[in-house]
Amino acid sequence: MTDQELDTLMKRVLIDSIKLDCETDDNNVPSFNPSSHYQRQIRLMLKDPLGWSRRKARPMWKTVCQRAAIVLLIISLGFGTVMVSSPTARAAFVRWITEWYETYIVYRYAGDSITGDMPQYEIAELPEGFVESEHVELPESTVITYENEAGDVIDFSYMFISQGGASFYETGNAEVFDIEVNHMKGKFFENKIPGRFNTIEWIDVDQNIHFDISGNFKYLDILHMAESVSLAKMTK
Repeated sequence: MTDQELDTLMKRVLIDSIKLDCETDDNNVPSFNPSSHYQRQIRLMLKDPLGWSRRKARPMWKTVCQRAAIVLLIISLGFGTVMVSSPTARAAFVRWITEWYETYIVYRYAGDSITGDMPQYEIAELPEGFVESEHVELPESTVITYENEAGDVIDFSYMFISQGGASFYETGNAEVFDIEVNHMKGKFFENKIPGRFNTIEWIDVDQNIHFDISGNFKYLDILHMAESVSLAKMTK
């Protein structure tokens, strides 16, 4: 008997068996509501009894390993395609990783240590009345504070992405949104507590610098400030 003849015979036996069960009048038989998964398996079994039987007989570990291999292949091909076609993406993949925790996000930096002086950036378009009140410069980071006469504050900071460095952003009371600053990827942290600072951060891959601005301002106002950040002068 060929496989095709055996398939036909098994279909007939299964169909006859199902018909017989449906015609049985037994009040003691509990009601049965087939699930979607059950109905799909019945359809597959009737369509190809031998194939269905072989798949069910396959050890579970083989199925799991096969699926895992497919997923890993897709991921590796995806990363390979992106990295070959985009040097920027390849550099970004190596320079930092983003770790999400329950109440904060951490950017951990990698790559070679940065040599040379820290560039001098500034917020070119500040809200009216704000002036620079403090400027702290370290070898690989700078923090600038702006204030107005009412005591309102804007914090602007940036740092090199280099081995051993990290940036932390609290998310316990904030909603996090993916954004862009002048076509550079970043995030906006909107604090849910009234009066607390909102923060915008972004990474300039070409300059290898991570920026952020915090203040009691709405998204569009902080975004406007972020997009106005420009190079003031180079430290000699």
